[in-house]
Amino acid sequence: MDTTLIEQFLLSARTKTYAGATRKSEALLPGAVQYEHVEEKLSYRDTYYLGNGIFAGLETVFLEGKPVWTMSYFGDFSKMTEEQADGMLRTALQDLWQTTRMYTVVKKSYPTFEYSCEGDGTFEKVSGTELIKVAGNVIYNFYYAGGFIG
Repeated sequence: MDTTLIEQFLLSARTKTYAGATRKSEALLPGAVQYEHVEEKLSYRDTYYLGNGIFAGLETVFLEGKPVWTMSYFGDFSKMTEEQADGMLRTALQDLWQTTRMYTVVKKSYPTFEYSCEGDGTFEKVSGTELIKVAGNVIYNFYYAGGFIG
């Protein structure tokens, strides 16, 4: 299995779904939000639940319909509106989409906020934390863990 191809597909798929505010699909699970992207034999699905500024979800990459990579996550943006969180996060994700921020440390300052992601491991087995700060205060946090399953 070409892990580099799968990683590049995942990074690209993220920009074409949530980060790009496109390709929202009908959720398979009641009450969930879902994004999907397909390219040839690879497909991506991001499904999450959202309520009161708290969210939890699962990203999965499929090769020929078989799940091969997955990552679960949990986050909190309850100190701001969903629109504010989406605006800041989408800006950072679009800007930094080619980075391996999942398993490395990435930090970037913007005029109104600071973005950081402190990942550990490799693409094969990854965990980490993503933060957004405004005036030095954490207003968004995101915890994740995942890796290859197939």
